[in-house]
Amino acid sequence: MRSSLALGLLASALTLTAAAFDCKKAQVAGHIYDLSPLAREIALDSNTTTPPTVTGTRYVLNPCAPLKAEPDSVPAIDRCPDGAWVCRSITNYKKDEKPRVTEVNSVAGKSSKDEPVLEAKASGSEKPAEFHWILKGAEVEKVAWSTDIKFVCNKSAKDQDLPTVVGFKDGVLSLEWAVPAACALGAGDEKPPSDGGKDKEPSGSSGGGFFSTMFSFFVVVSALYLVLGVMYNYLIVRATGLDLIPNRAFWREFPYLCSDFAQHVWSMVSGRRRGGYSVV
Repeated sequence: MRSSLALGLLASALTLTAAAFDCKKAQVAGHIYDLSPLAREIALDSNTTTPPTVTGTRYVLNPCAPLKAEPDSVPAIDRCPDGAWVCRSITNYKKDEKPRVTEVNSVAGKSSKDEPVLEAKASGSEKPAEFHWILKGAEVEKVAWSTDIKFVCNKSAKDQDLPTVVGFKDGVLSLEWAVPAACALGAGDEKPPSDGGKDKEPSGSSGGGFFSTMFSFFVVVSALYLVLGVMYNYLIVRATGLDLIPNRAFWREFPYLCSDFAQHVWSMVSGRRRGGYSVV
């Protein structure tokens, strides 16, 4: 019963892990994208003059994971809901007064189970030059908020570049992000080897690897032979001391056997050098 329950929990955990959004291997229209260089929390700020105050709008987002929980120093009422991937906050600034947060809510993500959807228009095996990152957020006054990030392939840009706010209309936040990470991976787009692009050694120089493998195999087999032999002699034969060594009599005579074999070989070689005949 316990083993069945454990297996069930393990299977559930593996299923949840497999279903998690993988930013490093994001799939769009049958192609793979590595968005992991963008995996960080980004803040986009803009200010609007609203006399006698200034209204600041901030969007905090992470395209690869939900936002981290805000510190306890931030009042709970001013924090973005847990599970949000994109957070929108409005702050009012007035001279000689403390900033006042007038609005904060999730524009993408409502729980830890929410994940973005990647969509693109592509025909055949053509790699999409752009795709959309879409995720629903909170519902405010019967209007469902959501975020639509338009990723554009731009290899001349840098992944550190920030996205552009296109607008926030009818509860939909539209962003545009032109970065190299938005380009599909392919045979010609593989990352360089960690050795700095140095040429690999020719296959003919791999002899050292073969001998090292054989030596490692010999060491492992010898260790198993010794351990299993000692266990057998101790548990079955009830031997003690030096008698625990497996085949002790053979190993005791082994040096002499090697010496006799060497002398025999030397005699054969020496005899061949004299012509291979003995004087009668």
